[in-house]
Amino acid sequence: MVDGKRKRTPNRALLREIASILGSEEWIETISIFPSNRPDSIVISLRDEHYPEEYVSEAYIEVQSYVNGDFHITYVEDHFGEEWMCRWDRHESEEYSMHHFHSPPNATHDDGVNREHPPELPSVFSRVVVPWVYDRMGDIWTEYE
Repeated sequence: MVDGKRKRTPNRALLREIASILGSEEWIETISIFPSNRPDSIVISLRDEHYPEEYVSEAYIEVQSYVNGDFHITYVEDHFGEEWMCRWDRHESEEYSMHHFHSPPNATHDDGVNREHPPELPSVFSRVVVPWVYDRMGDIWTEYE
């Protein structure tokens, strides 16, 4: 255990595979694989033109995956210093089922709700996260206007 949490080994092969699959997506600006400030993650920066420039300064998705099957996928919008975020998780929790979602705008522990996810992380991404992000891109334009 590390800091009260069990130590998890990153699934670097799966994260590289996801980065490779997403590398040609037009809605993605860049994918950083294991950046120095997040060495157990891939960070997917989304194209600025999908967001009102006066409202969102940056949007990205951070993906963490572990060899035991646990994962965290965090979507973040930076509203010029104020973060708006949500998170899809698979891990043991005393308060939630193994699969759960932490709702926006803060994605705090108390914002969690039980959710079912597909069994494989690439499917979670393609069937849950990507459609949600596309909907969010539309919703944020509606909110802005």
